[in-house]
Formats: sequence, C-alpha cells, structure tokens
Amino acid sequence: MSAQETERELSYIIVTHGDVGESLLAVAEYILGRRLDNFVSVQVPFMGELQHVIDSTGQSPFAERRELIREQISKARHQVDQGGGLIVLTDLYGGTGFSVAREFFAAAGGVIIAGVNLPMLLKAAEVRQGSPAEVAAALVDRSRKAIICRLPPSLT
Repeated sequence: MSAQETERELSYIIVTHGDVGESLLAVAEYILGRRLDNFVSVQVPFMGELQHVIDSTGQSPFAERRELIREQISKARHQVDQGGGLIVLTDLYGGTGFSVAREFFAAAGGVIIAGVNLPMLLKAAEVRQGSPAEVAAALVDRSRKAIICRLPPSLT
C-alpha cells in the first residue's frame, strides 16, 4: 500500500426510510463532538411523499422511485468517496434502499450492511481504514455485542 492509499478514509452511505439515517448521524456526531465528513445519509422517500415528483398514475411509479433513490445514492457516493473503500449501511434487509444499493454496487463489489444502528455508527466513526469487508465484519460484530437482553428473573 502506498502512502497516498493509507491516507484515504473509508466512506459510508447511510440509506434509510424517512429521516432515520439523518437522525442517527446527527446523534453520533453529537456524542462524538465532531462532524463525520466521511458519512452521508440518503433518504428513501415514501411514495406519498413523491406526488410532486412522480406521477403515481403513470405506468411505473415504483421504477421511477427506485431510479430517484439510485440517483441519490450516486450523488452521495460522489460526495464522500475518497477512494479508501465504501460501506453502505441500510435500515432493512430486502427493503427498497437495500435492494437499490445492492444493484448499484453489485458490479463494484461494494459492501452493504442491513440493520444500521447507533452503536454501528459510533464504531464506524472510529475506524479510519481497512478493507471494507473487514470493517463491515467488525461493525456487525460490534452491533451484535451492543444488543443485550436481560430478562427479569421471573421470566427466565
């Protein structure tokens, strides 16, 4: 690896329904006390929110919605991608954001993780470099460890 490659940070695109991704990013930045410039959020709009953009009576309003999301993901990639690797964090496995991101990054070998959450973002903010696959595995492991269920003794 050259010195120039080691300076490049991983980049993250958060793709969620509504403003969930923006809110998670805002909370992570508040907790860390700094801006996360290598993160960007893409909102998956609900069909009802697109009445002014997409003709819902047209032949393929859902295809138009997917294309709009694809364009937003492309714009987000150009905004944050520094060449150090890219990880896409989505809210729902199999959801529209996940499936559009998968189509978009399939040829590029991008890494997509479903189930984005606050512990995952906080860990991602700590990781500056590494292969996207290795970092993704660490993020999933961190999120798994962050989920703890303690049942009252009466329920065990």
